[in-house]
Amino acid sequence: MSVDAGRIQTMAEQLIRENPKRRILDFTLEGQKYWIKRKLGNGRNQLVKYSVEKEFYYEIARMTIAGKFHPELVPHMVCLTPDYMVTLDGGPTLKNVLGSKREEEEKEGILEDTGAALASLHHDGIIHGRPALRDITYRDGKLTFLDWENRMYARDRETLKALDFLLLLQGICRENYREERSRVAAVIRGYEENGGAPSVENARQFLKHHSIIGSLVHLLSPFQMKDIESVRKIYDYLK
Repeated sequence: MSVDAGRIQTMAEQLIRENPKRRILDFTLEGQKYWIKRKLGNGRNQLVKYSVEKEFYYEIARMTIAGKFHPELVPHMVCLTPDYMVTLDGGPTLKNVLGSKREEEEKEGILEDTGAALASLHHDGIIHGRPALRDITYRDGKLTFLDWENRMYARDRETLKALDFLLLLQGICRENYREERSRVAAVIRGYEENGGAPSVENARQFLKHHSIIGSLVHLLSPFQMKDIESVRKIYDYLK
């Protein structure tokens, strides 16, 4: 049975009054978990961000557009006001799923599905902007891409698709999983087999075009810096 929207809004506004400075809040009502995302700054460098209001409505617009093509991959919005939105919880993040006690075969199957899901978005010209493991949830076979507020800057959409794909791989490479190689391969397989092969090639060409970065991250590898190492691994995997 669905919960009345008025009760959800009442609960949301009560939590906001109690936590006036928190941007993200969650609550459970009749066994269903919800998330509140408020029209507040996220603490990042505002010199490279648009206004808080523009960011809020930008994310709503992008969720709406993506939802017209792939409603199953976008958070289900149950309440929207000028100051916040409330969405249904989509389950644990992929980062939590990959760190769980599930069988490795199941984890790699989920990652293959994730690659396929990103390819389906790209097929319809939809760019996520930051498909990090913490921004994708999974429950009962359903993947949901969160945080649609992120912008990437490139001249053409094909480059944006390639960058989206590379960021998904980087999310895996940052975690130093023992099974990293097979997990990266699962994402690539799911992405390529669902129409993403041209974007994988574009990603390779992008890395070749920026070969100086590849040289630098290999030189810095002995310092074992997480983000540097994740980029180095991507260069190695996509040779």
